[in-house]
Amino acid sequence: MSTLYGSGDAVCRWHNQVQSHHTQSIAAQQHFDPSQDFWEGVAEQFRDDPFRRGDPLLDKLEQEFLDCRTLVDIGGGAGRLALPLALSRKKVTVADSSKSMLEELRKSCDEANIQNVEPVFTLWEEAVVQVHEGALCSHVTYGIEDIEKFLINANRYASKHVVIVAFMKSPQAHLGILWEAVHGEKRVHLPGVPGLMDVLWQMGLTPELSVLDHLGPHVYKSDEDALHDLRKRLYVNQGTEKDEKLITALQTNLKSTKEGLELANSDGRISCIMSWDN
Repeated sequence: MSTLYGSGDAVCRWHNQVQSHHTQSIAAQQHFDPSQDFWEGVAEQFRDDPFRRGDPLLDKLEQEFLDCRTLVDIGGGAGRLALPLALSRKKVTVADSSKSMLEELRKSCDEANIQNVEPVFTLWEEAVVQVHEGALCSHVTYGIEDIEKFLINANRYASKHVVIVAFMKSPQAHLGILWEAVHGEKRVHLPGVPGLMDVLWQMGLTPELSVLDHLGPHVYKSDEDALHDLRKRLYVNQGTEKDEKLITALQTNLKSTKEGLELANSDGRISCIMSWDN
């Protein structure tokens, strides 16, 4: 862990919590492969229309980066945010550690004829890129063990403004009940906004915090969709004893609504924005 700011409580708490979460996740997997691209096979789901309108997050980011002609999108994946932001800027760099995500980014750029987006395959903690005027990091920080080094790099490569988007709680905190039903132990959740704010304050940064949105529950189209998604998120292999436990648990944790099947405890997620000037 980086020691540029010492080993204060907030950074250590973050590191220990993330490390414990990862240890638990690895133990739950039958065939853990550290080189596996987690997003392989699902990266296409993270694409979106670069020309869409009425997206509250995009509208907010346009305001945040009004004076930034160049941006680096840290963990920007398939370009859901990077591509629309690139339409009104000189250049956007997407730094991501998933080859499958960056492949979807390239496809989206080609299809939309957007030529000012550069994909960079890298871990952000180890990244060496050009300095941009703005840095964006949307829903990436949760699982970063060396959060200090991660944030130092965000500041290093943003000359004007940094924006982090994150949920108040870990984005999978609502899966705690299912995890316990399947694996027989309480889930160690990843840290959310409160832990990140503590780290930022400890590092001498004073971000502005605002609530962007209160999101509705997670809704699946069918039982099959829910089972396919949750097997991956909970590290459950089809046809195993744990799979049977998951299927049983879903009988009481999926509720039929007009929109589809609503997952219990997934309502009320709060999306926040933290930002500061450099």
